[in-house]
This record gives sequence, structure tokens and C-alpha cells, in this order.
Amino acid sequence: MIDKKIDFLPFHDMPWDDFERLVWELVQAVECLSPCHRYGTPGQAQGGVDIVGRAADGGWHAFQVKKVTQFTDANARKALDTFVYGPRPQGAARLVIVTSCRGTRTQVRNLAHDYQDRHPELTLGEIWDAEHLGLLLRSRPIIVARYFGDEAARRFCDHEVLGELSRMESAHGPEGPGIALAAADPFDLEVHEAITIDHATDDDPLPSYFRRPFDEELSTAVNEALTGRSVMKVLLGDSSTGKTRAAWEAIQQLPGEWRLWHPAGPDDLLAAIDLVAPRTVLWLNEINRYLLSGDTDRDEQVAGRLTGLLRSARSAPVVVLGTAWHEHWSTMTTAPRDERAQTKSLLVRSWIRVPETLSEDELSTLTAESERTDRRMLQAARLAESGHVIQYLAGGPAQLERYETGSPTARAVLQAAMDARRLGHGLDLPHAFLKNAAAAYLTSLQRDLARPDWFPRAVEYLSAPCRGVRGPLTPAPGSSLPNSPGPSHYRLSDFVELHARRHRQLSCPGAGFWSAAARHAASARDKVALSREALARGKMKDAEALAMAAAEDGESTALSTFARSLEKHGKDEDALSYFELAAEIGDAEAQVVLAWRYERVQRLDEAERWYRKALESSGRFDAAAGLASVLSQRGDDTAASQLYEAVLDRGFFGARVVEYQARWLAERDQHERALNLATRSFEAGNSEAFTGLAWTYMYKDTPRAIEVFLHAIKAGDTNAPRELAWVYEREGDTSRAEHFCEIAVSLGETNALRGLGMIRRSKGDYRSAADLLWRAYNLGVLHALPELARLREEAGEFKRAERLYRRLLQEGDPSAEEDLVRILEITGRTRQAEDLAARSTTLLEVLARARAARGEPEAAEHVLVPAIRQGNPHLLLPLAAIRRQRGDTKGAQLALRQAQDAGVRFATERLADLEAESARPKAVRDARS
Repeated sequence: MIDKKIDFLPFHDMPWDDFERLVWELVQAVECLSPCHRYGTPGQAQGGVDIVGRAADGGWHAFQVKKVTQFTDANARKALDTFVYGPRPQGAARLVIVTSCRGTRTQVRNLAHDYQDRHPELTLGEIWDAEHLGLLLRSRPIIVARYFGDEAARRFCDHEVLGELSRMESAHGPEGPGIALAAADPFDLEVHEAITIDHATDDDPLPSYFRRPFDEELSTAVNEALTGRSVMKVLLGDSSTGKTRAAWEAIQQLPGEWRLWHPAGPDDLLAAIDLVAPRTVLWLNEINRYLLSGDTDRDEQVAGRLTGLLRSARSAPVVVLGTAWHEHWSTMTTAPRDERAQTKSLLVRSWIRVPETLSEDELSTLTAESERTDRRMLQAARLAESGHVIQYLAGGPAQLERYETGSPTARAVLQAAMDARRLGHGLDLPHAFLKNAAAAYLTSLQRDLARPDWFPRAVEYLSAPCRGVRGPLTPAPGSSLPNSPGPSHYRLSDFVELHARRHRQLSCPGAGFWSAAARHAASARDKVALSREALARGKMKDAEALAMAAAEDGESTALSTFARSLEKHGKDEDALSYFELAAEIGDAEAQVVLAWRYERVQRLDEAERWYRKALESSGRFDAAAGLASVLSQRGDDTAASQLYEAVLDRGFFGARVVEYQARWLAERDQHERALNLATRSFEAGNSEAFTGLAWTYMYKDTPRAIEVFLHAIKAGDTNAPRELAWVYEREGDTSRAEHFCEIAVSLGETNALRGLGMIRRSKGDYRSAADLLWRAYNLGVLHALPELARLREEAGEFKRAERLYRRLLQEGDPSAEEDLVRILEITGRTRQAEDLAARSTTLLEVLARARAARGEPEAAEHVLVPAIRQGNPHLLLPLAAIRRQRGDTKGAQLALRQAQDAGVRFATERLADLEAESARPKAVRDARS
């Protein structure tokens, strides 16, 4: 019998809500929008929009979903009118109409194109019908299986992608990944073991649980799951605060048919997440292991798949429970705007804060009925310092006591482990690494007096239990091998690790540590991480040794990082050899850099060879664009054009690469080709293409920059009038500036008013600038208000500036606190400034700089030094700047060396600048100042 493929999927047999969910899931997979959500509720006025999402360039896209048997031009006209003339959500500029019809009438397509011609500022011509949906779904068997069943997926999807479905099904049973919730062991889920009481034999493995206010919020989330909705919560708190135990207690409310899945890592999660069955708890203790793994692309993929799971109707309900330290949470959620977008979207509003300590009322409640209180809890409540009851239960204080009272060799071993973990080494620390690294923490006399078996004695001491929990350094699970003299790897307790991160930030390991890491670190990835940290501390030779060691293990990332550092310091020739090594190993980024360098010196054969290697190994956009550039220089315009087209077909990022190529051509005076590429980039969806090209010319050929913007206006670039207004204002042509500013405003680019106001403010035209900024603010440009406040401040109108800063705070702009601190300090209200600055280290830095600017540098230092001692090494940079400003060069150098030892960003560069300046003759320094 012939197993004929299905030509069409039965969209018409689906419930309307399922069809919209399918489209929603498909849009996320195809368009890579983040966030992307269903808009409004059925029956609500939605402006003709069912799904809305934000693209990588920040623009919003809208989708209208129509499950109908026919879609007429009258239907299309209504949909388009509603979008064009109605309130578009998030200012969306693109509408895609999605229908379940098997085809789209010619009249409908013509009508859509007609609307597109009449509204060039919008994107309106796309209609996805059943044929187009099928084309997109043929390569996505998981989505097809979710909505139409596994058999439909096998008979509809392309053969080459079905292996993904088969692999996932064979890895797990019909119930999906995980085990029965009733079979879960809290200690397997990393709930800490608690202290034991002397002579007690009848204690349960876990002490009785003491509920705190945050448990109510967690219970509410679990109850929400019992109603059928998927939920996610992350318990946020530092080490040993009870996060994991609280999560364990919360899921005890769930019925027996629920399952629990604890993925071993991000790869395990990605491999099976699409098989998660309804009524499953996804246990993500230390969620940074999944979302902060060192591979940002994979982290983002995990975040996207978790988002899809939470939104999936097929899997609902699921409960995703995670825990996180504040340090990891900050890294995941405060990345720059264009980084970790999926992760930030996933985690927003998911956190529940777990207090580090019990309050006085909670301690009173815990001890009030001592006869019925668990004896371990009672002892912890009575003896724990400052309410750190949970930490006491976990044995944290005992672990630190073990460290503080240990022998020099035991302390050296633990310090080596502390530094290895805080500088990026993985969980499992090799025996050989610790032994060799620890020797570097001993003085020569201590090494001479140490017994031959000092290392095994030290780890035996450190691994002994501490009041019922493991010691500060213990053998890693599964590391004790038969016929082996001892464990092969060790793990540092998380409580001690957190202590190290807080209290050893200013300590930089010696050469012996880095040397041991290069020879004995557990993996190439560990060597890469440690090489990066050595580089941040100015340890160039150690960074090089670690990078070379990683390269020998097949990992070239550190070599590329090291080469970029040499390049940044003007050592181009030295950098070249390391880029070559990385490229030979197979590092695609290094291959592109190498090709780019060869192209710049017209060694086109070598450039082409490396571009092709990078393209073959990784398919990188910039490799394809670079190869196109080389082919174009050789006269093969046809092949070059095809490559550029392939890059542009890859979406926004491909278009951005072509824009950079256009800028480079402009710098080489190939203006026509540059404009052509910029135009193609713009047409492919890069709204900044012309702006980027024009600003390449701006300060050396302003007339040509203006020509580019005028061309951009003809091409439909709504950014161009705004940019032209700013250019003409800088050139002193106020009339033209105002003309193009009004055009920009008419196109919705009201930020043109703010920019024009800022330029006039810089020229001292405060009155006109204030009018423009107020107008911008009244038209919805909220960030015009801080500019207006700074204008008042520059004009010496401190009271008016202060009122505006306080208004900004009321409107929810926390950055206005920095300006308020400065205003209060400038106007002599130092006590108020200090009270406000005490809220954060950022505000302390603002206060110190303002105080130094007011002529009190020593008082400014007194603000910074206590905060630095409390674990804020980044404040060493402003401390150095203040010392340098008052002529204390040695003090500034000392602060910068401490910052360098702590790995503070830019410390190495600033120290080098200061030392270079100090080496100049005094007459030269005076002339420069």
C-alpha cells in the first residue's frame, strides 16, 4: 500500500480557539517575536488584532486570525480599515491577516496591495491562507502533532524533519518525562539536609515546615494550576534561605496523579520539553543552570521553549518552579536591551522573594510553643544570629567556622576552591587542580613545614559533616572510583561560595592558581571562563596560557577573546596570530575577523578562503556579506548580488549586516554601491539602514549625508525627516531644521522635537529648547522631561529642575533619584542627599561625584570607602577618579589596581592610561591638563 502524504491540514475541523493558539505558536516559531501574546479577550474591542508581538528591531507586528470558509474583499477591507484607522496596539506598523481558507482570492490580494500603496508607512500586503500555513508547518512536526496528532504529523510533515518527533517519543513513555510526584525524594531535588540534635534518634529527615508570608503567594500559584492554568514561579533569595524547601512543600498540595520532572540540564530540557504532559511539575532548582549556562543562544532557546510550554493548551496545566540567587537573577533580568530578551520576558513578574531572615514576630511564633516545635527548628531559632534560622539549619555557620579555624593548608585548599568557583570554574573541581592551586596560597615556609600528605588531610577535614550537613568542600557525586586513592573531583558548598563572592571580590589569585588551571581545569569551557577572568585582571600571560590550553582541547573562544584584547590595545600584529590559531581550530568568528583583515589589505584570495570556511561551518550572515564584497571587488557582481539577497532573506539581522557593508563601502568612497546596499537593507526591513549610512558621512561630508537622507525620504524612510531636522540644526540652518521636524512629527516621529530641543540646549538657546521639549512631552515623549529638567539645571534654575525630577519620580522613573541626589548635594542639603543615596550603591557614586565637584574630595572618599568594604568593588573606579582629580596619583593607582584584582570592567584600561600619563614629563602633563 502507498502511504500517501496529506496535502492539507483540517483547519476547519478545529475549534476557533485552538486555531488561534496554533497560529500564535507558529508565529512565535517563524517570526521570533518576543514578547508575543494573544491580544485582548473574545468579544472585546481589539482594533482588529488577535496576536501582537515585538520583533528584534523593537517594532511591533500584529496578526488578525480568521477561521472562515471564505474570505472576501469586503472582509479584507473591514480588517484593513480597522487596523489602519483604529488604535493599533503598541503602535504596530505591520498587519498579517491569517485565514483558514485554502486559497486567497485575487481581489483580496489586490486590495491588500492597494492599501499598502496608500499607506507606505505600514506593512499591509501579507495574507497567510491555509496553503501558506501548511508550507510553514511542514517543517514543524511538533506543532502539527500537538494540534492534529502524531499520525497527522508523520503523514503531513517533510520526511527529513520527522526524526525530531521520533527521537523525542522514544526517549520518554506515553506519560511524558518525569516521575510520579509521590515517588519524588526531596533530597534528590536538592532540598538541604538539616542539622541533627545530639542523642536524638527519631527525627524525620526534614524538620517540620514553618510557613512564612511568601508561602501564601506560592500556594496561590499552585491553586491556580489546579484550576487548569499553567503557572511559573521563581523563588528569589540567596543561599540557604529555604527556597527549595518552600517549593517542595508547595507541590505537596497537588493530587497524586501529578508528575515531577527535574531535567539534568538545558540540553535535557530542550530534548524533551515538547513531550511534557498535563499535570506536570517542571522542577528548575537553581534556574541559572538552564538560563545562564554560558551559551546565550541556548539560554534564549530554553527561555523561548519554556514560554511556549506555559502558553500551550495541549500541556496545560503545568507548574514551572525555579529558585535563583539575587546575583544570578540580576544577570538574567538586567541584561542590556537587546540581550536575553526571551529570558527577561519569561521571568518578568514570576518572582517571589524569600527573606533571608525570620522577623521578630516569626521568631516569637516559632518559639512560643516550644513543646510542639521541632527541636531542630527550636535550636535554630534560639541560636541563629540575626534571624538566619534557615541558614543555621543548613549548617552554613558551621561551614564558615570550619574554614576560619582550619589549618593553613585547609584554608589554602578552600580558598583555591572559592576563587575557582567565583571566577567561573564549573561545579566539579578536579583533585589535581585544587592540590596544585592550593600550594600557591601557602607561604614558602608553610609549604616547607607541611606534611607530605597535607592535601588529603586538608580535604578530609573540610569534607567532614558540619552540624548535620556536608562540610564546606566535599567529594563530587560519583567521583570516588574503584582502586583510586581518593575522589577525583570536589564540590564547594553553595553557602561558602556565596560567602566567597561577597568577601573575596578584591582578592586576585597568584600565578600558581592560573598555572594550575591551565594544566588541570576540568574542561575546555572552564579554561575559557578562567582565561576571560585573567584577562579582566590584566594577567595577560596567564590568560594566554589558559586560552592555549583550551584550544588544545578544541575550544577556540578564549583565543578569539584574547586576540580582541590585544587588538583593543593596539597590538594588531600580535592579535593576528591568535586569530589565525582560532580560525584554524574552526572558530567561525575568528575566521570572519581574519577574512575581514585580509580583505582590508586587498589580499582577496585569503579573504575569500576564510569567508567561505566561516560560511560552510556556521552560515554566518557577516561571512556571506563579506564573501559578497570580495566577489564584487573581483567583478563577479551576479554572485555577489545572490549572496547579498540570501543574507537579506534571513531577516532583520541579515539586513543589518548588509547595512554595515554599505557603511564600509562608503568609507572607501564607493558611494553608489553603498547607497544601493543601504537601499536593499532598508527594503528588507532594516529601518535604520539609511541612517547608519548617512552618519558614516556626517562629520566628513555632510552634504552627502543630507543626500542620503533625501534619498531615504523618497524610499519611504520615516526616520529620515527627523534625522534631517537634527543635521540642519547642527549646520545652523534653523528654517530647514524646523521644516523637516514638522514633517517628522506629522509622520508620528515626535522624538524629533526632543532631539531638536537637545541640540538647541547645547547651543545655549534655552528658551526655544524648552518649548520644543515641552511640546515633545505633551505629545507623549516621556523621556523629554528629564532633558527639560537638565536644561533648567544648566540654566541655574535648581528649584524648577528639582520639581521636574520629583515629577519624574512620581511618574515611575527611578533614574530621577540620581538627579535628585545631585541637586540636593549641589544646593547644600547634604543630609537629605545622604539619606536618599543610602538606597543604592549607584546613588552613593552620584553623591560622591557631586561632593567632589563641590570641592570636597576627601568627604567624597568617605562616602565610597565603606561601601567598597561591604563588597562593591565597582566603586573603586569613581574613587580612583576623585583621587586623580585632586592630584593623588598614587592613591588613584592603588584603587585601580584593587579594581583590576577584582575584575572590574575598564579597570585595566584606566590603570594603563594613568600609568602612561604619569610616565610623561611634567611639562607635557601640565600642557594636556
